[in-house]
Amino acid sequence: MGRALPVVLSTLLLVICSSVVHAADAIVAAGTVLNVRTTQPIAAESAQPGMRVDGVVDDPVAVDGQIVIPRGAIATLEVVDVERSSNMKGRDRITFKVHSITTRSGTYPVATSQAELKGSSEGKKAAKKVLGGAGIGAAVGGILGGGTGAAIGGVTGGGTGAVIAGSGKSHLVVPAETLLQFRLSTSMRVEP
Repeated sequence: MGRALPVVLSTLLLVICSSVVHAADAIVAAGTVLNVRTTQPIAAESAQPGMRVDGVVDDPVAVDGQIVIPRGAIATLEVVDVERSSNMKGRDRITFKVHSITTRSGTYPVATSQAELKGSSEGKKAAKKVLGGAGIGAAVGGILGGGTGAAIGGVTGGGTGAVIAGSGKSHLVVPAETLLQFRLSTSMRVEP
């Protein structure tokens, strides 16, 4: 009986301590909004799916009135998809999700919605440049050579416009301090 009492007491103490640890963890519900700011520029030209970049949580997240994810916590973002447009059509796109959140108490993997950023579309701009080049070429050809000159000038001017359109392409760069909004897809357990 003398040895059984310490074993029973230590087992009881272990059960109580493990209950206290689990009771202290907070559950952040699925659907909770995470506002994250980028901390560095991210370029579509060099971004690759799977690439990870750090951001910071912009607004604290509270559970039952207690902040469990403070403002400034590290949010590791993962690039999910990258689309690069051609010189003549489309637009660059970079899609992100939050991979994990790091607080004073540890790093927690998370599942979130995705946020997509789009660059400006080149299609309309390129078409205007091509048509503008063709119009100028046709006008100059018409002045210099009449009807045939106008046709040749239009084709030449259109080609020049296409070269100008293609050479002026700039790819999407997500600047530092860009605010992205995500929602938790599943709940997450956080130790406050």
